[in-house]
Amino acid sequence: MKNEFCKKIALLIAMTLSLGISGCGKKAEPLPENGENKAQTEEVADTAAASEEPQLQTAFVQADNAPTVSAGTAILVEQSTGTILFDKNAKDKMYPASMTKMVTALVVMDHFNADELITVGSEINEVSLDSSKAGHVIGETLTVKNLIRGLIIPSGNDSANVLAAAVAKKTQNNQNLSFAESQEVFAKLMNEKAKELGAVNTHFTNAHGYHDENHYSCAYDMALFARAYLDNSTLTEIANEKSFTGNGADNMLAQNEGMKTQDYSWVSHNLLITNNEYSYGYASGIKTGFTNEAGDCVSAAATKDGETLIAIIFNSPDPARWVDAKSLFEFGFNEYEKVELGKAAVAAEEMPLIKHNRLEGDTLDVVFNRDIITYLPKGTADKVSKTIAYEQDYLTESKDGTAKLKAPIAKDAKVGTASFQIDGKTVLTESVYAGREVSKASLWSGIKYFFKNFADIVFTVKSLIALVIIAVAGGLLFIGFRIFSGRRRRPSRGYSLRQPTFRKSKKRGGRRF
Repeated sequence: MKNEFCKKIALLIAMTLSLGISGCGKKAEPLPENGENKAQTEEVADTAAASEEPQLQTAFVQADNAPTVSAGTAILVEQSTGTILFDKNAKDKMYPASMTKMVTALVVMDHFNADELITVGSEINEVSLDSSKAGHVIGETLTVKNLIRGLIIPSGNDSANVLAAAVAKKTQNNQNLSFAESQEVFAKLMNEKAKELGAVNTHFTNAHGYHDENHYSCAYDMALFARAYLDNSTLTEIANEKSFTGNGADNMLAQNEGMKTQDYSWVSHNLLITNNEYSYGYASGIKTGFTNEAGDCVSAAATKDGETLIAIIFNSPDPARWVDAKSLFEFGFNEYEKVELGKAAVAAEEMPLIKHNRLEGDTLDVVFNRDIITYLPKGTADKVSKTIAYEQDYLTESKDGTAKLKAPIAKDAKVGTASFQIDGKTVLTESVYAGREVSKASLWSGIKYFFKNFADIVFTVKSLIALVIIAVAGGLLFIGFRIFSGRRRRPSRGYSLRQPTFRKSKKRGGRRF
């Protein structure tokens, strides 16, 4: 009876233990990256992306059906990515004429707010008689925004001189600068701006673009300037205006007695945005240009379905410049599509780690430090493949042949290079970086990981159930043992048969019955 009872209790305990072990055998999950590290990764990636903005880059694959243009040089660029979709001698030296005024406006906006006031001086008398003019008079006051309107819409060379003089006098803190001195100062600022934007073949000598042998640029550089121009909301608004009618000082006369102002009525020279046979429904600016030496030019922009293209046309006689620009826009919108190859601070690949602090996790996200976005011919995106080659300082091979990255690794350290291929040809390489810090394993981190992992195993739902069952089974075993032991020790209260007792007779000679 005792043996049978013990066997049942033992069987119950064995079943309980097997349940507990099966519940505890689940592999511990790696620790998630904490929110602070993730936020830091994104912040650094954003900073790096801002500091490493690329110059214009030709599309990896050129679309078929490129148009034939009359322009001497031309370029078509997607505004947000700087992807070149069409290029005809884009870096050849050309005369930009009034397309120069895009850079004039950029320099002005670096030094003035749009609502500041400027008073016209004698600098308007320095404009050539055959120049285009906005019609300013000495002593009148205009807002900076309306002077830029006069610069862009009617292409006023007088507006250019007024703005250049104001900027030069402000930067030099000298209101007595001559016009020649002001023009020299402003031209220097323009050339510095061009260099800042990445220009490769540009030199300016004046603010308006009137012909000068030493005043030149190229389609590639003009596309850079147009991209920067469109990044300014005030300038973009002005570039898209078909006309302007209003007071030069925005009717501030009532607030400033004695202020001299006048009203204007200007119409844009850009036939792509005005109502005529050459208008283009998606056109949104920017600036025309003409001199005998430069020929007919235009820096044009068009926006469709949230995407903006920039077309730069040099020396394409009217009406060809409008036709060229429109055909380039149609080519870009119809033949290309935006493709995202990678995103900043998002894992480009997850790599296993070795010799690392396991409390931080067993894998590392390698990331790009900027969004990798380009334009490809429609239907080409599926052909793009990606491989990543890792730096030998970090790469190692484990016993099972798995490639791993070895600790320590600093956050944002370059750990490899991603290559993008189309039809087996590498079209782009981009560095990848550590998304977080990976510290080296130590004895203390190993001990902490063991106990952390042990706690994870023990304090699971299944494990807790198993412990309860074990406790109950143990209690039952204890009770059973006590019951069994008690029965052994307790005296009997029933009757029992005794062996007969024989007494020896003291008398000799026989038994006694």
